[in-house]
Amino acid sequence: MSHTTHPAHGHGKERESHGAIVVVALGTTQAEGRAVISRAVDQIRAWCPGTVVKYAFTSEVVRSVLSEAGESVPSPLAAVASLMDEGHRRIVLQPLCVTPGLYYHGLYSIASALNSIAGPHYDFGLDGVLISRPLLLLEEDYRDAAAAILEVYGRQEPGSALVLIAPASEGGGDPALCQLQMILDETAGGSIMIGAASGYPGIDQVVERLRHMQIKTVKLAPLTLVPGIHSWIEIAGENNEDSCLKRLRKAGYLVTTDTRAVGEYQPVLDLFGKRLKETIQNHDFF
Repeated sequence: MSHTTHPAHGHGKERESHGAIVVVALGTTQAEGRAVISRAVDQIRAWCPGTVVKYAFTSEVVRSVLSEAGESVPSPLAAVASLMDEGHRRIVLQPLCVTPGLYYHGLYSIASALNSIAGPHYDFGLDGVLISRPLLLLEEDYRDAAAAILEVYGRQEPGSALVLIAPASEGGGDPALCQLQMILDETAGGSIMIGAASGYPGIDQVVERLRHMQIKTVKLAPLTLVPGIHSWIEIAGENNEDSCLKRLRKAGYLVTTDTRAVGEYQPVLDLFGKRLKETIQNHDFF
């Protein structure tokens, strides 16, 4: 990628920037989740050589817990501000989320506010902020994601199904889950189902599909990029009577669980490199 230089408003040396990227996650204190975020950051650095890559957490609660433990993780706004202080005028936010739900749209308030003061008419040292795509947004994204999911989990045996459950943390993404289900029906023959711990399609809808397809054995897995204790409790919690595991067992199914997030699998993680490169190239940003 080519670099750009910008004068420091007539004072001192020009600052050089190859662009900057902020990887934005909801946030987690769990080692498994932190490992996924670190892996994503490392791979984005490899995909975009010469580009500064930082990460940020949107959850104030998680940031507070980490701060008490002696670790400082910035919010998305703070991460962008620090990059501006370092002289980066073009910044891309890459969300680590599955759906274009509330979590994804929350970044728009940040980008919109910053872009309102960007450009040559202002003295804030910013050309603009872009938001890259989540796992699911364009039709091609759904097909890419469905293909990656099928590559990771494979078609299930007759009488068996994989049920991927989206946790509540990406609220507002129900239509995206339904669209992904329709494409998976085309590619996986109905053996991979989508549900939501809180939202639609919920466990009741999943049970109806399982009954319709005469499924007896179910494997549960979280449809999230970063694993965390809340999704484990919601999905696979043995001591949580409202967990998906307990509810499906009560409905008469033989259930096993896989607590690994889809973001822990390379075919899924690779898609974020594709999203990011397309965002940068389509806007000729760096």
